[in-house]
Amino acid sequence: MTKAEIISQLTSNKSSDRRRAAKEIGKQKLIDVAEQLFDAFIEEIKDLRTWETQYHMILSLGLIDYKLASKYIDPIVYKNKSHDMITYAAAQTHVRLKRISPSDAKPIIELLRFGGLSLVDGALTPLAYDKMQPCDDEILELITLSWNLHQHRDRLGNEQAYCDPRYGLVAACAGWNIELTSKFLRHCIDTSETDKAIRSIAENSLRSKYSKLR
Repeated sequence: MTKAEIISQLTSNKSSDRRRAAKEIGKQKLIDVAEQLFDAFIEEIKDLRTWETQYHMILSLGLIDYKLASKYIDPIVYKNKSHDMITYAAAQTHVRLKRISPSDAKPIIELLRFGGLSLVDGALTPLAYDKMQPCDDEILELITLSWNLHQHRDRLGNEQAYCDPRYGLVAACAGWNIELTSKFLRHCIDTSETDKAIRSIAENSLRSKYSKLR
């Protein structure tokens, strides 16, 4: 899609067109159409039925680092809904908008301290997708806070329905000091009974091999 086509589709009457345009903006990192995307998002949130389009708009606002979106993203984050895809997307965007460098994990650590399942899952996702490189102290804190997230209160009894929220952290470990991560990765392998993807990713990370992401 050309930039002109993307801008045109952002104001289409079809939600599928607007969703496609939002995806392309994030994929191509089209920073210069950030205001148009933000304006489209403000209109989109008026219709609860188009949650999937809102989801992709939220993700793309984070991928292009549009700071003004925080005014709308932060309230979603702090409502902290569990089992909610909008919250999952908002957590990712919150991390990207709040970090002071591409590897600053402090916003993730903040969300891990109180978050429901969707929030913690989303918060950890940029670690892998952005190949973040936090400092050693932050890596250790991330591991401590995430050690038993597979047993998160919002997941217990529904393990088959909800993915292991440690996914992003486990995948990111591929690029980190193995001396800091090996114990955690082996623990994830040992506790991966209901999510075989975690086992595979942890095994790759133990070999310092990045996994193909979902």
